[in-house]
Amino acid sequence: MYGYDIFHDDIMNTLIGNQRNGTNANTYIFEGVKGLRTYEAALLFAKSLVCNNPASAPCCSCSSCTEAQAGVHPDIIHVNREKDRASLGVNPIRAMITECMIKPFFDHHKVFIIKEGDLLTTEAQNAFLKIIEEPPEYAVFIIICTNSEILLETVRSRSITVSFPPVSDAAVRRYIENKYPDEPRIDFLVKYCSGIPEAADDVILREDFEVLRDEVLSLVPKILSQKKIYAFDVADYFEKNKTIAGELYDMLLMYLRDALITCMGTPDKIVNTDKSDKINILASTYTSELISCAIDEIIAARQMLDRYVKVSATALHAALKTRKSY
Repeated sequence: MYGYDIFHDDIMNTLIGNQRNGTNANTYIFEGVKGLRTYEAALLFAKSLVCNNPASAPCCSCSSCTEAQAGVHPDIIHVNREKDRASLGVNPIRAMITECMIKPFFDHHKVFIIKEGDLLTTEAQNAFLKIIEEPPEYAVFIIICTNSEILLETVRSRSITVSFPPVSDAAVRRYIENKYPDEPRIDFLVKYCSGIPEAADDVILREDFEVLRDEVLSLVPKILSQKKIYAFDVADYFEKNKTIAGELYDMLLMYLRDALITCMGTPDKIVNTDKSDKINILASTYTSELISCAIDEIIAARQMLDRYVKVSATALHAALKTRKSY
């Protein structure tokens, strides 16, 4: 779309239409999980904002559109973390505010893209508030994040939140078939991606993916077992694979949900269709109440992981809590 590969043409058409009508806001939150190309959507919107022909922006032919497409437009500015910092702190935001006071070089808008909005510290957000409360007319800020609830309510209330939801299975299938025409696992991948097309890239390009799937499947009985020693096995496995713990939790949740779905009598809706024999065994061995309890605890562990709790501690907590809760 206008030179960018995005997944939400309808949303972008609305935003661009508002821009053409002169009704754009000063601050936007682009919310969507990784793999939905929210960053590309932000670049497209920025391109439309700096276009020399507002009534037909982005015209894709003016000098501003050409520079925006090449990533060298001086009025499209990226706000990034400082090197070796895990969070996006106050210094880059203060630098952005200083830059914001300088009028655009060529166009009627100056666009600031904050790509890692999830990592904004509270101090950085409070500093950001000072500029978005009374922004220069020409300034537009785009915060990209996976979950807008992470941001302060005072920031959200002064912004337009644009949510980029998962797309249809048909759209995921088209993406995979176009990019990987020889991929034999398309049916599984469409279900596995759950509306996130680029999730397929992580699977297809990862040589050890099938090994990990088998290993995680072997953890499910240990999560559901009443033997406490197995909880420590689960914790050890996650600690050894802590760099991909989030992905492993997601796999684990899919298996548990497949087992629960099978318990409920709808096995045709499972994701891991190639593992149906083992999932049937899980469904016949454990009760739906226990499986449901395990799902709740794994979700809680996943949230703990996002708050930087030690990986092994999250896994051990989930495994032990499942036994205690049940």
